[in-house]
Amino acid sequence: MVLDELVKKNEDLIERFNVKAYLEAKNFAVVGAIAALEITNEVQKNFVKNIDIPQTEDEMLMHLYGMLQALFVSVDGLYALAYELSGSKKFININQNADMRELKHIRNDVVGHPANRNIRTQGNAYCILQKEKLSTKEFTYFICSDRKIEERKVDLVSLIKSYYIEANALLKVLFNISNSGIANERLFELMEKVLRAFPNNDYLSKLDSLYNDYLLKYPDATKKQDRFIWRYELIKKIINYDFNSNDELIEELKNDIIYMELEKTYTLLAGKPFFDKYIHSYGTLVKSMYRFLRKNNDLYSIKDYLCDMSHPLFYDTFLKFKSKARLNPTVSIYLSCVNTLIEKNDSDLVYAYMLPVKNFKKK
Repeated sequence: MVLDELVKKNEDLIERFNVKAYLEAKNFAVVGAIAALEITNEVQKNFVKNIDIPQTEDEMLMHLYGMLQALFVSVDGLYALAYELSGSKKFININQNADMRELKHIRNDVVGHPANRNIRTQGNAYCILQKEKLSTKEFTYFICSDRKIEERKVDLVSLIKSYYIEANALLKVLFNISNSGIANERLFELMEKVLRAFPNNDYLSKLDSLYNDYLLKYPDATKKQDRFIWRYELIKKIINYDFNSNDELIEELKNDIIYMELEKTYTLLAGKPFFDKYIHSYGTLVKSMYRFLRKNNDLYSIKDYLCDMSHPLFYDTFLKFKSKARLNPTVSIYLSCVNTLIEKNDSDLVYAYMLPVKNFKKK
């Protein structure tokens, strides 16, 4: 589907929502989210309408800034609408789209903080837009820091298309939810049974039953847009991945990762965290990593970067962790597993195995 058709489809999907009913019910959160989507779609529609028309440099700059900010606000609007209509974020999974994951970094570089991009302990970076390479369809910029200069080229048309494909699919699901209402009590009860069965094999059959019930309830849900389906398939992927090691610590770590993903899935369905400290105790490698983080405050402040391979600071942060852990054998085993996944460029499994690090909180 060409870009202008995607934009028009988005407009039609937004107009299907009964804004008047939400206003009468004083549900201003839903009205605000829909209003944001309507307004930003007008910005994006104007950009697409003029994309093949020759423009002056100042016109192209105005359109670029407006477009990047509008896309960013559009994504916020989708998250807000999904949460207000469903009570959770399970239906929106934009981060699994590589272009959309990159959007937040591009926006922060070019529009958010170009003159002083604070990156915590890594220092400051600066964005320099190459005006001589600017066009209506693409742009190039430099990211400059004390350590390196990196050139980035962005295909703006591809970025816009990715947004509209994701947004239109999600809006269809959310419209159905807005008409029918949702009741997830049975689903999160089933999810609790999965957690209480873990790690016995019976938990897998319970998880599969839950998955089938979910698809019956939400037949329009797809892996790309739906967080529950994505996490279900991620759990299966973790289970099936083999590090080709007989080390019991690595197998123990695998169980810890699976359990953490199951907890995350429960939170998606129930809208609240699952807590029962007697069901599962984390093993040696996770506990060692947590002790390691308590002793290294500089790493604690940058640990969140490790869940996202597309983050500009992912590789630098991982190397810093490895360097600090070189005399710590158990943490080195943990990071060695993650390094294997990085070499395979498996961003889903890297996310999963770094989730305990991201979730760690100092007490």
